[in-house]
Amino acid sequence: MALEWDDIDDAARQARVKWGVSEGRLEATPKDGPRTVDLSRQTVDVLRRLLVERKAEALRQGWGAVPRWVFCDDQGERLSARDVRAGFKRALRAAGLPAHFTPHGLRHTYATLLLGDGASPVYVQQQLGHSSIRLTVDLYGKWIPVPNKGVVDRLDVLAEEPGSKTVAEAAVHQLKR
Repeated sequence: MALEWDDIDDAARQARVKWGVSEGRLEATPKDGPRTVDLSRQTVDVLRRLLVERKAEALRQGWGAVPRWVFCDDQGERLSARDVRAGFKRALRAAGLPAHFTPHGLRHTYATLLLGDGASPVYVQQQLGHSSIRLTVDLYGKWIPVPNKGVVDRLDVLAEEPGSKTVAEAAVHQLKR
């Protein structure tokens, strides 16, 4: 709700999250301070198209400049929480999704999709702006894939390299002495 055009670096595919909105009030820093989040290629493409639309709208409306807010109303002002909720409900209906979903639920979906796809919990922590890895793992740990024995078998490959010795071989050697 409080993303500004100046916060987006489309070449780096990143956005700086420096504002938070709580009960309709703009706050200088979300959670534990500003952070940079990564943007997908598709998101950057959508934002580029939106900026073109905003420039055309600014000309039509006689605003003089593109509003500072990425998501704004017909007057170029930051969207209210009510506006976001109403738009989100329309999007849910159009997509055929349950009405109980919330915009905040997208944050949880983002985290679970990243972790389910094998992203590091540390990366997810940074993207969400959590102050500790413990918070991230406590909230989303069930979505972290549990490795199988194939992961352990990778150690055998390392042991086959010339001059390498596994811990097991070293232990057996010591026990034979």
